[in-house]
Amino acid sequence: MLPLLGLLFLSAFLFWHFVWKRRDLPPGPVPLPLVGNGLTIERSKCPYAIYQQWARQFGPIYTIWLGELPVVVVADFQLMRELFVKDGDTFAGRDFMEELFKVSTASYGKCYGVVRTEGELWKVTRKFAMRNLGMGKARLEQKYLSDINTMFGRIRQQIAFAAAEEDTSGIQLYLHINRLIGSTINQLLFGHSFSDDQLEDFYQLKNGMENQTKLLGSFAGKALFGMPFLRYFPPFCWTFAKFDNNLSNVYAYIDKTIAKRMAKRSQTMEKGGEEEEDLLNCFLDQMEEDGATLNGGVAEGEGKAKDYLNMENLRTVCFDLFFAGQETTSFTLSFLVLYLLLDQRVQQKMQKELDELCTEKEERNETEGKEAKMMITTADRPKLPYVNAVINETQRMCNLLPLNLSHRTMADVQIAAGGGANFRLGRGTIIVPQISCVLFDEKVFPNARRFLPERFLNQMGQLERFEELIPFGLGKRVCMGESLARMELFLFTANFFRNFTVLPVDPLNPPSSEKEKGLSVHPMPYKCRIEPRT
Repeated sequence: MLPLLGLLFLSAFLFWHFVWKRRDLPPGPVPLPLVGNGLTIERSKCPYAIYQQWARQFGPIYTIWLGELPVVVVADFQLMRELFVKDGDTFAGRDFMEELFKVSTASYGKCYGVVRTEGELWKVTRKFAMRNLGMGKARLEQKYLSDINTMFGRIRQQIAFAAAEEDTSGIQLYLHINRLIGSTINQLLFGHSFSDDQLEDFYQLKNGMENQTKLLGSFAGKALFGMPFLRYFPPFCWTFAKFDNNLSNVYAYIDKTIAKRMAKRSQTMEKGGEEEEDLLNCFLDQMEEDGATLNGGVAEGEGKAKDYLNMENLRTVCFDLFFAGQETTSFTLSFLVLYLLLDQRVQQKMQKELDELCTEKEERNETEGKEAKMMITTADRPKLPYVNAVINETQRMCNLLPLNLSHRTMADVQIAAGGGANFRLGRGTIIVPQISCVLFDEKVFPNARRFLPERFLNQMGQLERFEELIPFGLGKRVCMGESLARMELFLFTANFFRNFTVLPVDPLNPPSSEKEKGLSVHPMPYKCRIEPRT
């Protein structure tokens, strides 16, 4: 009798697992019980090659399983446009570790910000942040250029010190890049860069975010994402403890900075002084205008802003902007330097374009009797098509997110996937635009595995627009820091390679361009030889 019951139970389980729970979903790789397709993804050498393989096997839309969580993957650009752009509101929901954040110590049991939220809370918060992120853009550019100049000074000192010590081991440029980008985000949020006496704060932030990125990209991290209840059981409880500690370390800096600003605002108001122009002050001003209390409560009254623009939301908006902007831009620039280190032809061609522009500017300024401007600015961007092509190709090649952040359908939806295939997805279905499948599409980008900036130039040498180049995403959830990131990428690339040349420390053993896995991919640690040009 028991063997028969066991056989019936096993048959019922197999039917439920392989047939019933997958009904109505697009086809996809067969999931294993509990772990889903996680082991297959983890074993894939290239972080996103497996998604391209499944696209070839199952078509432009398919389903994968992260633990017991089904995720619909869209792997075709035209279908992405139909869904996430033309029907953007339906696909503007979000499903990204909401439960894990709510149970973390630093979140106080609430989920705010712009990354994990959806609906009216997300709309109000994003609109406010977007409006105020654009304030003082010219001033931010000048401060960024000043920080670049300061970084150049530190690099030159390091080069001189290494020469004096006959140290030929090279420089880890990523450390300089990381501080530069961190200072820019800190300037935007809190009104100041990271000076030498604030390095402890910077490293607290940097280490917390780097550790979190690696943790969430691990097998245990992905398992917690799909099945948050695993945090109660070993070894996942230990992973969650690290996750919670990383969050607390980052939030500790944010809370400390907010507390200092609130105390300073009280003194400034008493003395009638001027306040800093940054996102923190804009948010606090709005809270006071709406009557929000400093502990996150809201004064009586109506209005969505009053409900959402509170202290808990402020903390998490700052966290989201730091986390989204620091790692992505730093890793992209680190990849860019690596690609040019490995391809001297491209580096020299780009430097030639930069030299021609600077010579032209110097001659024009001399004719007009003006002091020569040594820094390249965003106003020069249209005159540097090859620099822009190099940046475009870097963003395409490095493709930071192995699996893009997941959306959630806000209503029932019918999807026509071509070839007569139609799928009905219910409200709350998790769906992802898998951008790597577009950026490495051989039909759009031939020889997609090669670093070839010329693909973005037409026969006249002018920059050519590719609508398939979507490193910042598309639709309602497109990256809100896109304009800031584009400024950072351009100004660093143009000014750094105007002033320096990067070379491998050992030409016979150059660094690898392989990517290390994480929530976002990043280059393997490398050092380079840096030679001043001016």
